[in-house]
Amino acid sequence: MKNPVITQATNDVKSELERTAKALRELRDEVRLQMHLGGLEAKHEWSRLEPRLEATLERAAADISEATRRTLVEVTEAVRRLRDTLL
Repeated sequence: MKNPVITQATNDVKSELERTAKALRELRDEVRLQMHLGGLEAKHEWSRLEPRLEATLERAAADISEATRRTLVEVTEAVRRLRDTLL
């Protein structure tokens, strides 16, 4: 029989990762839209950042861990910084 405390903790972590991944996808879509207005430097930064973003989203779907959470936060912050340069 599963320990209900561990099961709930796992579900909580999974829910947090799903929310963060959803927010990252939304941010990705916003940045893609803003890229049409951005300059060459922003396009270069995006081409460097996008593969890491995609890999992070894939990892978040498969790996529930603190390392994944940290990576999601780091990539989200990097994408936000890029977005802010476009606004």
